[in-house]
Amino acid sequence: MSWTASLSLVLALSTGSAMALVGPEDIGANNGMTTVHGCFGDEHGNLYGGIFQVPMDDEVREFIDAMNVANQGLDDNRVDLVFVGDGYTAGEMAQYHTDVNGIVDSLYQYEPFTSYQSYFRVTAVEVVSNESGVDNDPNQGVSRDTALDMQYWCSGIERLLCVNVGKAYTAAAAADDIDQVVAIANSSKYGGAGYPGNNLGTAAGQNGAAADIAIHELGHSLGDLADEYTYGGPMTYTGPELGPVDVSIYNRQEQLDQDRKWHYWMDANQSGFDGPISTFEGGNYSEFGVFRPSNNSMMRALGRPFNLVSAEQLLKEIYREVSPIDSGTGDGALISRGGTVGVTPMQPLNHNLSIYWYLDNVFQIDLFGATLVDTDDLTLGSGEHELKVVVVDETNWVRDEAMREQFMSETRTYTIRALPCAPDLIEDGTLNFLDLSRFIVLYGDGDLSVDFNGDGSLNFLDVSAYLTLFAQGCP
Repeated sequence: MSWTASLSLVLALSTGSAMALVGPEDIGANNGMTTVHGCFGDEHGNLYGGIFQVPMDDEVREFIDAMNVANQGLDDNRVDLVFVGDGYTAGEMAQYHTDVNGIVDSLYQYEPFTSYQSYFRVTAVEVVSNESGVDNDPNQGVSRDTALDMQYWCSGIERLLCVNVGKAYTAAAAADDIDQVVAIANSSKYGGAGYPGNNLGTAAGQNGAAADIAIHELGHSLGDLADEYTYGGPMTYTGPELGPVDVSIYNRQEQLDQDRKWHYWMDANQSGFDGPISTFEGGNYSEFGVFRPSNNSMMRALGRPFNLVSAEQLLKEIYREVSPIDSGTGDGALISRGGTVGVTPMQPLNHNLSIYWYLDNVFQIDLFGATLVDTDDLTLGSGEHELKVVVVDETNWVRDEAMREQFMSETRTYTIRALPCAPDLIEDGTLNFLDLSRFIVLYGDGDLSVDFNGDGSLNFLDVSAYLTLFAQGCP
């Protein structure tokens, strides 16, 4: 599935239509700040940079929080990646879409995004600026009238490309849902930033490294991953264990002995990912005292694949937004005998999700992988039965089984009501010679349970009535 198949275009948001919100250039009454990752590459693609504080007023935080609350419960079952552009005039929308296409096409060249691209919905919102380009491009001091107030030299860092977060989200709100926002500048100057607390990243639309910068920043904003390069912090880190999954103070043997972070990934090496996995010293801006999972992943250098530790984390965050079951019979449905039950699982490109069915808590091996079940094919006695389906993503890119159970598995349970079927004398849900044999035995014993004509005695009328019901079958 190409990303263009799910592209939605929201047209012509003008500068004048944006809400009057405080931007990052206006510090505000509370002198609020937000954390951004600024990651910049050299001519060899090696990254350097760090974490910076930039202004963001509390009013903007409240606005974004309100939007997130409003988006909760939306049943779109996709990661909504919303692009907004700054410094594109009405006559430059073709360039804007070319820039978006280039970034998204590049995103899908990296695993796990390649295989899970059907889990994403991309929306390109057209935001019209009065002037072309963004502030401080190509030189500091250049000012342009644009919709989202994007600027280089943010916080005094030339390549740190900031955006008015409130205006970016106001523009993105034209999309049906928002999970991640990417703001791209109409510029070829190298730059970008990641706002992990706001699920937002920035990139230059026409820079040759723009796509990789956007993907790297998505590692921050979607996956909450750390930078794995060694510039920008103390040479030797001496603090406590770090929060992100892809950096640790524990070396290989300590991780193995103490079951730390990526201990279950040690020595793993799979095609499409940076590996093998071990503990390589240097990361989170320090050369010593911190270890990263692989030698040179996307979180360390541009144009590199993610490592398996980071991929697992990205999948976790993807499945926070996407349920394994895309559609089907709703959970808790009451089904009559003869009805059908079905589910449509999400579909990665490289494997099928596993589908397990249980009848009264007994695994139905013959139904493994089935997406539609006819209850007539089940062995049902009279009364109520529980039919349960479990859909789980068993990709080998995940080894944290607790995570798989919590985020990558979904269960739906149904009640099947099987009304009593009079001629089903052995109550196995089917009619066959065993029921006929049982009738003969009961009839011969004078058992009035087979008094099928209801006259209080057993005779040929009961035989005729039973055979008639037998021929009609069970509902």
